[in-house]
Amino acid sequence: MSTASLAPPLRVLPREWFQQEALLERQHDRLEALLADLVDRHCRAEAECSALELRSETRDCHLLLRWLRLHLRLEERWLGQRGCLCPGHQGNHREAAALAAAGWQVAEALRGARLPWLMDLQQWFHGHRRGPDAMAYARAATTTATTTSL
Repeated sequence: MSTASLAPPLRVLPREWFQQEALLERQHDRLEALLADLVDRHCRAEAECSALELRSETRDCHLLLRWLRLHLRLEERWLGQRGCLCPGHQGNHREAAALAAAGWQVAEALRGARLPWLMDLQQWFHGHRRGPDAMAYARAATTTATTTSL
């Protein structure tokens, strides 16, 4: 058996907007679900949690930040390619990522600071997804439909 057959298949990012949008929406869904789960878990008192649960919460908060940064970068890339990423939208992403990172610096050490941090992030994400993202995605779909019909 050759080593080439043992290598995992390469994942190719979609090129068509309808596929990109579907992937971005799945990422939105995963981020919202993780945020909701973390908010629920952080509603419990620290004394009610095992050491394993506390480590898991911290790990999942790190994961949330990583997924959020990756999602924002990919979204900016694809919307930018279609001319649908305005400077305000991009600036909003940068501000949210910076606030999330700064908030985590405090919340990482103080579990009691995590719930407000998570809830603020959840509120921003929910509003952003249904506001600026929805408008930019609609513009991208319109742009795509216009260019394919020409």
